[in-house]
Amino acid sequence: MLKWLPAEQRADLIDLLLSEPAVVDTPHGKIRFLNHSGAGYWRARAIMTKEPGSLEWIDSMVPGSVFWDIGANIGVLTLYAAMRGDLKVWAFEPAAVNYYNLVACELNGLERRVRCLRLGFSDTSGIMDLHVLQLMSARSFTFKESKKLDPKRESFPSIQAVQVCTIDEFIARYGAPCPNYIKIDVPGLTQEIFAGATQTLANPALRQIHVEAREHKGGRRIAELLPPWVSN
Repeated sequence: MLKWLPAEQRADLIDLLLSEPAVVDTPHGKIRFLNHSGAGYWRARAIMTKEPGSLEWIDSMVPGSVFWDIGANIGVLTLYAAMRGDLKVWAFEPAAVNYYNLVACELNGLERRVRCLRLGFSDTSGIMDLHVLQLMSARSFTFKESKKLDPKRESFPSIQAVQVCTIDEFIARYGAPCPNYIKIDVPGLTQEIFAGATQTLANPALRQIHVEAREHKGGRRIAELLPPWVSN
C-alpha cells in the first residue's frame, strides 16, 4: 500500500505510475491512455470487452465520414475511431478532469485526426453547473444535482461551470460539418440534446446515431424524435 511508504518514496512512485500510459492492443494498433486514476486504467483496459457493439459500429462506418463522440469521457471510443485513420473525429467532453485525459491523444500521434472541445450540448445555450469529482477522471458526471456517485457522500462534492449550446447552433456558428455518425452518452441530458438538434436530425447526411439510454428512462421518446432514415 502506498500509504505505508515514506512520503518521498510515495511521491516518486506516484510520479512513475502517472508517467506510464496504459497501453491497449486493438485491431487498428496500440492505443495509449493516461494512467491517472484507477477508473481510467480499467476503462482503458476494458476497451475491447466492455462495449464490443460500439466498436463494431465504429468499424462499420463509411470511410471519410464525420464521427461525433458526445460525452467522450477520456476518449475510449474517440481514440479507437481515430486509429482507423479514415474518419474525421470530433470529441466533446465538458468535465475538465476527463477533457485533460481526452486531449492527451498526442500520446498516440492523433492530434491532427481529432478535434477535442470542452463543451456540452443541450436544448439551449448558456452556462450550466456540472456536478463532478474534480480529481477523479474517467467517471460519468451529471448536470442533475440529485444523482449520487459515492455512497459515502450525499452528492458530487464539486460544481464546475460548463458552456453549453445546441448542436444546431454549434454547426451554424462555427461552420462545422454535419456529422454522419453521432454517439451520445450524457446521463440525464439526452432528450435535451436531441431537442436542440432538430435541423441536424433532419439532414440526410446523418446516417446513424448511437445513444446510451435506458428504454424506460426515455429511450422510446428519443427514438420518436429521429427521422425515418436515421438508424439507431
